[in-house]
Formats: sequence, C-alpha cells, structure tokens
Amino acid sequence: MMNECYYLIAFPGTHAAMAAEAFFGEKQVHAKLIPLPSIIAAGCGFAIKLATNDVEAARPFLKQGAFESASFYRMTKENGEIIADDWVI
Repeated sequence: MMNECYYLIAFPGTHAAMAAEAFFGEKQVHAKLIPLPSIIAAGCGFAIKLATNDVEAARPFLKQGAFESASFYRMTKENGEIIADDWVI
C-alpha cells in the first residue's frame, strides 16, 4: 500500500483560512482549502493543504506574521491510518 504525505495549516477562524488560500493563490503557490481532518481537534474546521512539492515554495510566506496564530501539521497516511505530527517551519 502506498504511503501519502502532505502538510496542513490549521487556523483559529474561517476567515483566516480563506484569506490564506487567496494569499497563496496570489503568490502562485498551490494550496487547497479543505475540511480539517477529525484527527486534529483544533481550529475552525478548515485547513490549507499543501502537497509535499509545494512546501518549499510556501515556506518563506509561512514565517510571516499573517500565520502566527496558525498550527502546522505534517500528515502521513500509512496502511490506511492517518498520523498528524507537528510541523516545524
């Protein structure tokens, strides 16, 4: 079974999550607004999903003040089980 890895940014409010999606779109970084997986019990219920190959393009923007209240996670799916680890940017 193939393992999957991606990154999530969780926000305290829906407006912040939607603003982040628009922000990344302006910066030409592919980011997708998705429902927050139930394994993460924080935030507004929405998250930004970044594919592994988009992380380096997004990293410089993640260190800016607009993301200071966000939570960052590295998500892996191994043998059908989803694992969320803190992602240190």
